Amino acid sequence: MDNTLLLEVKNLKTYFYTDEGVVQAVDGISFNIKKGETLGMIGESGCGKSVSALSIMRLVPQPPGRIIEGEINFKGENLMEKSKSEMRRIRGNEIAMIFQEPMTSLNPLFTIGDQIAEAIILHQKVNKREARFRVIKILERVSMPSPERRAQQYPHQLSGGMRQRAMIAMSLSCNPDLLIADEPTTALDVTIQAQILELMDGFRKELGMALLLITHNLGVIAEVSDRVVLIYAGKTVEYADTLAIFKHPLHPYLAGLLESVPRLDDVSEKLKIIKGVVPTALNLPRGCRFHPRCEKVMQVCKVKEPRILEVEKNHWVQCWLYDSKRKS
Repeated sequence: MDNTLLLEVKNLKTYFYTDEGVVQAVDGISFNIKKGETLGMIGESGCGKSVSALSIMRLVPQPPGRIIEGEINFKGENLMEKSKSEMRRIRGNEIAMIFQEPMTSLNPLFTIGDQIAEAIILHQKVNKREARFRVIKILERVSMPSPERRAQQYPHQLSGGMRQRAMIAMSLSCNPDLLIADEPTTALDVTIQAQILELMDGFRKELGMALLLITHNLGVIAEVSDRVVLIYAGKTVEYADTLAIFKHPLHPYLAGLLESVPRLDDVSEKLKIIKGVVPTALNLPRGCRFHPRCEKVMQVCKVKEPRILEVEKNHWVQCWLYDSKRKS
């Protein structure tokens, strides 16, 4: 794995302005991705994972959404300063994304082959005949059965696993430097999930691309990620190498998540739960956003937001338990 930074997100804030109030969907998320590595992004539903991905792609619907602060540096250039036409050249070509539900991302009026060919023609500047040839080749590479026939079919004619393979084929058709996969195995059975993950990891190694894998599945993260960033209520709360995250979790939220995973070596042990629910982005608690659910809550947690600190080498956490200034 190359240590060169490919993507660096700094203090990203993306808000949605609604009739009910301001939804602080992403409110201070920071992380980076190196060339060729897999970064796993985890957190409960509604914590800001998908909005972070859409922000990187500059696909947040405006209105009601708006990126109000932060930097998104890709290959040393701030994507926030790019024009719409420049972003169109980057999307699909240098940064590609696999969305959570392919049925809502694929156009039902066009065949799978036409949709993949469109991306190839747009970014690779080849003719329709060459694009068609490449479509079949990329469908073969993602192990699509009968690729010539599937290329002529519409999304509704394919199974969930085949649609996801088609999405992967489309996203990889231009050999991107970064692939963002937002819950790529949702609604797929376990066998197909394993195949899809293996497929993406194989392409990552083959093409040397980086992968941002967004999921709430801790098992998936443990298996394929090099590093992990944990998101809670729109903020980065822990960030470290995968081994460190699982062997020595620092944040009480992460510790609670790991303790809630069933263990095969002791089926008699009662599963622990994290009390309460993730706060709504319309009504966030003061201070640390996890404090209403935290078993180690202190008075400072209720009134003052903690800083994110490097507690151990390359292990960052946002928690007053590790901040020497908590008494100030």
